[in-house]
Parts: sequence; C-alpha cells; structure tokens
Amino acid sequence: MTKSGKSLSTETGKYRKSAICLVSITIAVTLIFSTLMGISTAVTTSGANNLVYAQGKSTDTINASKIVNASKDDVWKIISDLDSNPNYWPITVVDIINDSNSRVEREVTVPAPPFMDNKALQIIEINPEQYKVIENQTQGAVTGVKTISLYQVGGDANKTEINILWYLDSSIYQA
Repeated sequence: MTKSGKSLSTETGKYRKSAICLVSITIAVTLIFSTLMGISTAVTTSGANNLVYAQGKSTDTINASKIVNASKDDVWKIISDLDSNPNYWPITVVDIINDSNSRVEREVTVPAPPFMDNKALQIIEINPEQYKVIENQTQGAVTGVKTISLYQVGGDANKTEINILWYLDSSIYQA
C-alpha cells in the first residue's frame, strides 16, 4: 500500500496509462502543427537496410520514446488492444472493414483542421513476437506509417521503453 492507501499496482497502472497517453498526445500535436505549418524535410532513411520512407514534398518523421515502470508484457496488453486506441490516440473508430488475428483494416476520424477531411483509412498489423504494432494510414489528411515498438530496458523486467516512429506524408494537402 502507498501513503494514499491505494495499492501499488493501481498506482503503477495509472502511471503506465498516463505515460502512453502523454506520448500519444505529444505526437498528435506535433503532427497537426507540422501539417498546418507545411513543414517539409528531406528523404528519411532508417535501419541497417537504409529503407527510404519519404514519399512527398512535405514529409515529416516523428521519433518519440518514453521509459515506463512496467513489464513489456503489461505495456503490450495496452498497446495491442486496438479497441482501446481511442483512450490513448485522438481517434474515433467509425467502421471495422476487415479484422483478423493480426491485421485490422478500419475507417477512423482523426483530428484535422477545418479545411481537411478528418476521415482516414488505417491498416494495422500486430506483431506480438516482436512487440510491435504497425499502423499504415493510407487515406486521410495525413498518410504514413506509425510503428510502436517495446523494448526491455537493460536487465530490468519492470522497465519498458515505448518507441513510436512515425513517417508522415502530408503533401497531398500542401499548395
């Protein structure tokens, strides 16, 4: 028990959810701001294969990480539960088009400025072996691929790094 009389697991659960929510909101605000400002970057390469992700004249890369005091399995239960996405991401699920064990295709509404369409199409792959959720937004105000990956920090089974790498293409709405 903590001084407030709450169990430690309740306090830890609240901390995990707030950390995931904070990372999500930071990314969403960055996305909206960069879209409105028309910020563009050069071609982005990543990884050992130097894969090229930039597709348009207005491409952004967001790479955010947060270390939380929770096991990788506990955090995985939260991020792989796609039905709970609206609790952490500013989206509303409109329609599930296709749903299999590891792949979901859905239509969602996302935050967008008044002059942009806020409907988006997402294809999401869940990879529990690698602790990754890969979301490909193929239609909407901003398209791109967001990958959420989990990593155990050092030898501590109760510390997990949440990494969100998001390759965005907002060029379809640039003048």
